Amino acid sequence: MNSNSSPIRIAVISDLHVMAPHLLVSEGDAFEQYLVKDRKMLRESLEILETLVTDILDLKPHLVIVTGDLTKDGERASHELVAAQLQRLVDAGMQVLVVPGNHDINNPDAKTYDGDTATPTDTITRNEFADIYRNMGYDQRSRRDPDTLSYCRDVASGLTILAIDACMDRLNTFVSRGDARDHTKASGRLEPSTQQWLVEQAAQATAAGRRVIAMMHHHLVPHFHMEETLAAPYMVDDARQLCQRLVKAGVHVIFTGHLHISDISQTSMHEGSMVEIATAAAVGYPCQWRVATCDTVAGKMQLRSVTLSGLPSEPDFGERSRQVFKNCIPTMTRGVLNRYWQEISDAIANFGSKHPFIRRYVNLPDSPDAIADLLLKHLQEPVTQAYITFAEGNEGGNDNQQLIDQLIDGVDHVVDETVRGILRPLAKAALRLRIYSTFKLVLRSILEDLNDIGTSHEAVINDHTAIISL
Repeated sequence: MNSNSSPIRIAVISDLHVMAPHLLVSEGDAFEQYLVKDRKMLRESLEILETLVTDILDLKPHLVIVTGDLTKDGERASHELVAAQLQRLVDAGMQVLVVPGNHDINNPDAKTYDGDTATPTDTITRNEFADIYRNMGYDQRSRRDPDTLSYCRDVASGLTILAIDACMDRLNTFVSRGDARDHTKASGRLEPSTQQWLVEQAAQATAAGRRVIAMMHHHLVPHFHMEETLAAPYMVDDARQLCQRLVKAGVHVIFTGHLHISDISQTSMHEGSMVEIATAAAVGYPCQWRVATCDTVAGKMQLRSVTLSGLPSEPDFGERSRQVFKNCIPTMTRGVLNRYWQEISDAIANFGSKHPFIRRYVNLPDSPDAIADLLLKHLQEPVTQAYITFAEGNEGGNDNQQLIDQLIDGVDHVVDETVRGILRPLAKAALRLRIYSTFKLVLRSILEDLNDIGTSHEAVINDHTAIISL
């Protein structure tokens, strides 16, 4: 335990997505089809983790936290490898704390790949997760929520970690269990009883004079305007209300992952402010992790980012991962549209019901692939650049007006192709009136790195070298 006067150093890693090497029996179409949907460097995932652990051992932090998605898709073999690597840190005298991500438990995508065949392999239950990571937060030193894998832990004199599990893997479905499809829930939700437990734990720690830092896989504070609507699976449900309750209980900082970006967002409210520090995925570009130094007496945390630019087997790994990132934008677009097609269809239908005039004259494609073709035709290049800029962080330090103009011009072309009928000019004007002001706010919030855009609390925070109030 540290004395109250000693700074506490914390290493933060996220979205490891480790895949046990033996799960790839032989190369082939099955594994390639999985890879093209995302930018994860799965073949290198174990070496990435081994390298991170070695770097952290050299750093010698007091605490290491991992904000979910430890494995590719919850394979038991992958979890066992991750736990073995993290145990190296425990054996060196560091405290290691983990929470699950949406990929980690009860996952139907846990597969073995052999040529053109993907075969289900063992996944794990929630109880098994707690057992595998019993030395990483799930032992008797933590106070456990009875209903989830959330816990509260006093990690040093003056500092408490509130580990939040908002995963919805209980709702995952398996064809092998008689369901209509294999499906994993990516979004996050906390039941009222768990919210109350978390608030009580935070309030008790605060009343005892301790600083409280939270950690969770899903987002609590939006990282761009309307994230809770446009990227709902990355946010926890009722985020604003939960945020208010935690701030009132004394929590002002939370570490998250999930979106694979390096970004710090802040929101302010009557109860105070909350800063969310999202850490990029270790397993894909920009391959970053965080180092935080906490002074619990002064109530300040100094933060810096570290980039994993090379591996022992590949010194220029970082540059190749960037190229993989760029190349996978088309397949990622198609994958997202297919994966969330029902939610997208519902949102389009809801918009149409509220704006019947626009619905009458707008002819959107009726399949995810057709919409992907339309978007990629007009937006692929500027979207790729915008996504890379957002993922790297500190996008507000660049002049991105030209990129914003290119994105708006691309949307203009999409509108031109989808509006029909004799009243086409009026319909286009109405559509622009409804969506363009919002679209511009979304773009500015992303590419100018603005928090609480459009409010009196609008601000920019350095995503990599910030000093944050606890």
